[in-house]
Amino acid sequence: MNYKKSIWAICILASTSPMTLVKAADNIDQLREESVVLIRSGEVEQGLKQLRNLLAQQPKNQKVIADYIVSAYAQQKLTASDLSYLQNINVQSFPEYAWLSVVKGQRDLKQFVAAAKWADIFYQQSQQQQWLVWQGVLNAEAGQTAVAKQKLAQIKKDQLSPDYLAQMSYAYRVLNMPVEALEIAQDALSKQALNIDIQEQYVLALMANSDYVQVEQYINSHNLSASRPNLIHSVKLNEFSQRIQNAIQSQRMLTYRDQGMSAYNKLDQVIADMQRYETKLPEDQAIRSKFYYDYSYALNARQASKQTLAALEKVNQPILEMPAYVRHAAADSYLKLRQPKKAEVYYRSLLLEKNYPNYDVYAGLYYSLVEQEKFKQADQLIVQMDHLLPTFIYSAAKGVNRTTHDDRLEYLGLKGLNYAYRNEHAKAEKYFEQLLAQAPNNVSYQNNLALVQRWREKPELSETNLSQLNGVEPIDQATRINHMQNSQALSNIQDWKAQNADLMQRAPLDTGVQLSQKELNDRNRATIQHQTTFSKSKSDSRDLLGQLKGSRERDHQTRLNSPWFSDNYRAYATHNYRWSDFDDGEVDDSRIGLGLEWASKRKHASIAISQATDGDRLGAELEWSHWLNDHWNYHVGYNSQANIPLQAVKDGFEGKSYAVGVDWQQNESRKAGATYQLTDIDDGNTRQEAAAYFMQQVFQAPHHITQATLRGYYGQNDDIEADYFNPESNYSLEVALAHDWMTWRNYDRHFSQHFEASVGTYKQTDFSAKAIYNFYYQHDWQLSRTWKLNYGIGWGVHPYDGDSEERTYGVIGFEGRF
Repeated sequence: MNYKKSIWAICILASTSPMTLVKAADNIDQLREESVVLIRSGEVEQGLKQLRNLLAQQPKNQKVIADYIVSAYAQQKLTASDLSYLQNINVQSFPEYAWLSVVKGQRDLKQFVAAAKWADIFYQQSQQQQWLVWQGVLNAEAGQTAVAKQKLAQIKKDQLSPDYLAQMSYAYRVLNMPVEALEIAQDALSKQALNIDIQEQYVLALMANSDYVQVEQYINSHNLSASRPNLIHSVKLNEFSQRIQNAIQSQRMLTYRDQGMSAYNKLDQVIADMQRYETKLPEDQAIRSKFYYDYSYALNARQASKQTLAALEKVNQPILEMPAYVRHAAADSYLKLRQPKKAEVYYRSLLLEKNYPNYDVYAGLYYSLVEQEKFKQADQLIVQMDHLLPTFIYSAAKGVNRTTHDDRLEYLGLKGLNYAYRNEHAKAEKYFEQLLAQAPNNVSYQNNLALVQRWREKPELSETNLSQLNGVEPIDQATRINHMQNSQALSNIQDWKAQNADLMQRAPLDTGVQLSQKELNDRNRATIQHQTTFSKSKSDSRDLLGQLKGSRERDHQTRLNSPWFSDNYRAYATHNYRWSDFDDGEVDDSRIGLGLEWASKRKHASIAISQATDGDRLGAELEWSHWLNDHWNYHVGYNSQANIPLQAVKDGFEGKSYAVGVDWQQNESRKAGATYQLTDIDDGNTRQEAAAYFMQQVFQAPHHITQATLRGYYGQNDDIEADYFNPESNYSLEVALAHDWMTWRNYDRHFSQHFEASVGTYKQTDFSAKAIYNFYYQHDWQLSRTWKLNYGIGWGVHPYDGDSEERTYGVIGFEGRF
């Protein structure tokens, strides 16, 4: 046992002796050198694998770390996981030949801040000026502007080689300091004028200073196109990029100055030049991509959405992988082309970009959500924008007060419009009134208030408020559009046409102007309206149905309108048909008519001549109505062949009617009205009827509106013998609840459902009061901008002469322009 112990002791001592350690180190160095040889001979993976195995055995071996970093970087095999080896570097013993690979490797992996820290470590170790250059470059690329400028300011330029002077010039270009970049590039060029890389940096510095004439001259005089064939294209693309920015700024300024489409002249010229240059592009993918990026950006600024997306299709790359400004252009274009789902994707991708999202991005995302009917998400975004957008702009100058940021001003306007888009018009109007009380000179808020007031069916008030902007120069485009749309709402056709013609010259790309022109053109087309009601009634009293409208009935009303002529006139033809099935046979009344209608400035008149289709009962009908202001309207009418009961028509009687009525509305959510009609039937009966209603909206949401209505009716007849229902007097009082649900909408097309239920009481002379009920359900389809269809079914109970009639009925109608 003692012998064995001595042998083990000897072995242990041998393994830890200096001689053994030296041999182990020599073995590691030999394996390391063999690995480097393998890599240089082309067996890259095998060599790197052996170096990784050595690092696993000796992770703090400085030479192994150095050779692995240098070799992996040189072979473009350095990965983010490899950077963990750097934590074992001891800068005092770490080979200097690997310093640059450490910095460059991290830079290539976009680890700019970490690379800058290592450059600082190497500078502290060596005090070599080149590492200050690297710190300036890396901090500039990391967006740490202040630090980068500080490091560059410390550099002793006279100690730099021409190459590092050129690199310093690059750093100044990244920092958007073109004057300094050009000065340093000239210094580098003075030391080594024939160095191609330095010549290129000089050219790029000239580009940064927008001296494109000097750039072209220098490239041609030094024949740089031969050694750098893509440089001239880079110069041209940079020139295009600069011109696009200048053109967009010019367009915004000239649009503000009310210069109309001439504001786009510079942008049109750039786009035209780029179209011609497209054929000269090289096959280099980077150059082509950059060209189409900027080309699409310019086209989007020109609101040429289809061309924008067509240009992006020429880039062999998914849009989500393109730069932020290009994705923004794509998102805007998809939104304008009514593809909000795609637009949303690209807008959301912009939210992930550091320091990129501004009001335009958030507003684009908001409208992409609204146009997909995602009102809940849009409302949440409005809340988020309040926290994400800046409130003030602060000046570095002493004594200058902070001012409200433009993004905040626009956001406040969108917040108010959000209420309106959600059908909360009262909130929107109050919001803008309060906003204007704080900022009375804000033209945008004034226009938003005018817009909401028109939506609230108060175009006169809207126009009155807009008149406060009279004399304000330049005239805002939104103000002109509001004036035009108010003229349309006020049926001031001559002003509407003139204003639209003017705006089609000034702002032909505005969707509101385009829609207004379409609606003007609609007046040059014939239109048709039709409504059919059919019903079936039952009652315990067969005599009762004979006095009413029989067991079955149909009612058809069709009107064909000519195009408008002389701005305010149109002719129309009508066909009205009534049919009922009584116990003693069927009775119908079919009438056709021709009429002339006039409408101007909220006044309306019509005259029509009609007769029965069998050539009998010629009659005339006159109507007049006038909105005195936004709140009051009156109307009168006369019909020499009134719609009297079919039983009276069958017996050969005729009737005349006189009607008068008045309507009041506070706004779109609260309305009331009353009518009185006297019908003189030549069977000796004079029927007098009065009706009144009051309507109040009780609920509004993006897709839902509910309103309650109180209705009253009173009728009185002469005491004569008649085959039709003819009580001495009767009255009813009803409460109705109606709900409209916008179930689906896609721009001009939508589908909504209408629900209505009413309950009330009916009292007739000599009979006790009884309950009345009615339930109705309808579908409304907007098939296109110019055609719509509706159909519905209802059921109701109504007492007459003490007995109840149960009536089931259906309705179908359509309206459109040819």
